[in-house]
Amino acid sequence: MIGNPSLDTVTLNNETRIHPGGASVYSAISASALTKTAIVGKIGKDYPKDFLEIFTNKGIDLKNLKTINHVSKNLEIKIDENFEAEYPRYNVDIDKRLTTKSIPEQLLVQDTSFLITQMAPTKQLAFIKKIRSKSPRSLILVNTHYPFIDKYKKQFTKLIDSADIFVANEIEAQKLTSTNRTDIATHILSKNYPKTIIIVTLGGLGSIVIKGKTIQFAPTIYNTMMKDPTGSGDTFSGAFLASYHNIRDPVRSAIVGNTMASLKSAGRGYDNILNLKFKKVDDLWNFVLAKSHNFGAQKILSEF
Repeated sequence: MIGNPSLDTVTLNNETRIHPGGASVYSAISASALTKTAIVGKIGKDYPKDFLEIFTNKGIDLKNLKTINHVSKNLEIKIDENFEAEYPRYNVDIDKRLTTKSIPEQLLVQDTSFLITQMAPTKQLAFIKKIRSKSPRSLILVNTHYPFIDKYKKQFTKLIDSADIFVANEIEAQKLTSTNRTDIATHILSKNYPKTIIIVTLGGLGSIVIKGKTIQFAPTIYNTMMKDPTGSGDTFSGAFLASYHNIRDPVRSAIVGNTMASLKSAGRGYDNILNLKFKKVDDLWNFVLAKSHNFGAQKILSEF
C-alpha cells in the first residue's frame, strides 16, 4: 500500500476519537485479513508508537514506513447524522515527501500487487512508471478522490489506461464522465477504458464491475446498520486487491471488498476488521454466514 498514514480525529454522534487513519492504513488492515501486506509511506516523529504497534500486531510490514522530521499527516473529520463527512482541519504537507524513491527494490518483484492511494494523478503516474519499469507484471490498483478529478481531469485518461484496476465511487465516476447518472457513467467508462478493470462502489448496496464490454453488479452479502463510514472505500480496495491477487476473479473479489467494507462500517474505525484473518477467500464467506444468521441458499462464495 503506497500512501502516508494519518492521525484522524473523528467526531461521530458527539463522540470524538483519535486513531490511525489514511487510505494506506484502512486498505492494509483490510488486505491483511487475506494476504501479506506492507505500507510504503512517511510519518513524522509525532506519530504514536502504540498506533504503530496496531499495525505490527496485525502482521503488516512496516520496514518501508519511514519516520522523518516532519509533522505527520493529520485530519479532523466530522460525520453528521446522514454519514456525510466534513474536514474542518487537515495537514497533508508530508505527502510531498512521498516519492517513487520510497519503493524498495525488494518489493518490485513479479508476485507483488500495489495499491496507490489517493494523490495527484501526476504522482500516481510516476509510481506506475517506476513499478512497470522494474516489475511489469505486477498488479496495480489506483484510487482517487473527487477534488483531484476537478483539478486534473485531463490527466485521468492516461492514469486509468495505465492501471490494471481503477476504483471510484459514484460521484467520482460521474465527474470523470461528465454525467449525473451512474448507469450512463458505467457505460462511458466501459467504452473508454477497455483494458482496465474499473470498479464503481455503491456504498452499502455493493459495487459495479466493468471489464471491457462486460458490466456486472456485485452485491453485498453482509449488510447491517452503518455506524461509521470512515475508510470504507479504502477497506473495499484493500480487500478487493488481496482477493484478486489470489483468485483473479473481479466479481468475486468485488463481493469480498463489499463484505469487508460492510463489516468495517458496522463498527467504529477499523475495530470490526482488525482481528480478522482468513486462509482463503471462501473462509470469509463462511464467517459472514455464521455472523449474519441468514444462511439463504448459497453455501460458498463461488456460487454467486
